[in-house]
Amino acid sequence: MLLACVCSTGSFALAAENITPVTLDPAQGQVPVQPSLTLLRDPTSALTLDDVMAASADFHPLQGKEKSMNFGYVRDVLWLRLPLQSLSTEEQRWLLEFEFAYLDDIRVFVVHDDHRTQMKAGLSYPVGEWEIVARKPVFPVQLDAGEDVTVYIRAESEAPLVLNMRMSTPNAFNLSENRVVAFLALYFGMLVALGLYNLLLFITLRQREFLIYTCFVLTFGIAASHMNGVAQLTLSQFSVHSPYMVPTGFALAATLAVLFARRFLWLRDTLPMWHRALGFIAVLWALGTLVTQLVSPQRALEIMSIMGVLTTISLMSAGIVAMRRKVPAAGIFVFAWTLLLLGTSMLAIRNTGWLPSNSLTVYGMQFGSATEMLLLSFALAARFTDMKRQKEKAQQELVRTLVRQERELEDRVARRTRELEEAKARLQQIVHKDILTGLPNRSGLAAYFAEFREKADARQPVAVMLIDLDGFKPVNDEFGHDAGDDLLRDIARHLQGALAGDEGIIGRLGGDEFVVLLTGFAERSEVTDRANDILRAIAAAKVTRDGVSVSVAASIGICFGYGADVSLKSLVTRADHAMYEVKRSGKQGIFVSKEDAELAL
Repeated sequence: MLLACVCSTGSFALAAENITPVTLDPAQGQVPVQPSLTLLRDPTSALTLDDVMAASADFHPLQGKEKSMNFGYVRDVLWLRLPLQSLSTEEQRWLLEFEFAYLDDIRVFVVHDDHRTQMKAGLSYPVGEWEIVARKPVFPVQLDAGEDVTVYIRAESEAPLVLNMRMSTPNAFNLSENRVVAFLALYFGMLVALGLYNLLLFITLRQREFLIYTCFVLTFGIAASHMNGVAQLTLSQFSVHSPYMVPTGFALAATLAVLFARRFLWLRDTLPMWHRALGFIAVLWALGTLVTQLVSPQRALEIMSIMGVLTTISLMSAGIVAMRRKVPAAGIFVFAWTLLLLGTSMLAIRNTGWLPSNSLTVYGMQFGSATEMLLLSFALAARFTDMKRQKEKAQQELVRTLVRQERELEDRVARRTRELEEAKARLQQIVHKDILTGLPNRSGLAAYFAEFREKADARQPVAVMLIDLDGFKPVNDEFGHDAGDDLLRDIARHLQGALAGDEGIIGRLGGDEFVVLLTGFAERSEVTDRANDILRAIAAAKVTRDGVSVSVAASIGICFGYGADVSLKSLVTRADHAMYEVKRSGKQGIFVSKEDAELAL
């Protein structure tokens, strides 16, 4: 075994000695350096540059996953050795450029034949102390014509150590970096715009979904800006970056994402079990967010990665179930979160070292999150627009229903009113009509006279005839009351025929007494003529019993007055006195009252 170790160490040393230097040709612009790198691990974190240079034989070429330059979470200090050879015929400035911005402590030592240059960068140092102010570690390397130098790189970080690097000319660096910065500026500008847009929607609509989504977008954006080096470059050039901004920010964003999903998918109403499950997860995630502030940055990042993966599984599962239940916008939710969760999952897996570091794994989260946030923001607005449309439709339907019910109610009220009026009319007929003859009774005559007085002039005359049948009692005694009733009905019919409708009204006071109110006359003679017509009409009325035709005669008393100055009672009394004058004479006929006295109301 010892022999194997010695042979292995010897083979590493031999391989390290056979490493070909990176040849730097200005015409290339950007030169990859990974094949020429050798690695030395320092578990004690105590080695200096001199110690490392003295242990040259301990460097070994990159092997296995090390070739991806993604070392994941490591506690060792890593030393990388990079031999460079300039092919330029004149002095040339090159830049050693790290592709990953989220690195804590990077120190670069450039060893020339006659001197050494030491530089530092990373989140552990204020950006103002970096050799080149940029969003990620960049180190200048000055080479003379044809010069060979060796660059030693010391790297340690609480975050995953992703050490992809390359040598670039200043022009090539500026070109590529400007493209990335433009993309990041567009990305973060979009996040700010989406955050403000949803905040305005919250202020306008007072819907919590928009507030939660605003907090999610802004929290996610703050964490992403620190991970991409934008925050420390633009906001804190001269302060040290907090190592907890990224893990705590993304953990809080995951918590807000769970809360948002519960409301966006209407889980309380559509999937109560999932609503409770995500509520429990949100509580755990909130506690996890607090824990990220209490543990080491490396542990906090590991917690963040675990939360990211579990959030992916939880929200995707809830979204798929909601989509199967045909919850509105659930399909957009699943598609949008698929894009984001794929990007964040690749980032989390890359942080463990299981995936290589490249443009897809480094910036996939930005692409996915940008698309996701746009889709969800528009879907959220569209959902509430649809809700507003449905609400307006429901209101219109409610208005139509109310109008229909109002019409039905009006119809019922009108029908009921007609029924009541008809009932009232029937009741009035019962109250104002004589049941036997159908003629107005005493109440009907009073109502007619009251209406006449309201419409009559002060001097408009009125005549009252009181009719008493002569010989009616013997009819009842000899032929029975049925014969008497039939005779009364026939007399009423003949009386109605003897009086024109606009002249007045005929009524029955009771028994064998009838009253006639005449209003449409100009001379008293017209009244006496009408009284004679009535006598003839009564004489013409008859009833037949047992082959015998029975009829009666009548006595009529007449009085005159003025409608506005007399009462019906006084007129009937005076007519009654006149009728008894006929009775006292012992003859049937007519007697006109001689009284001219007018009784005041």
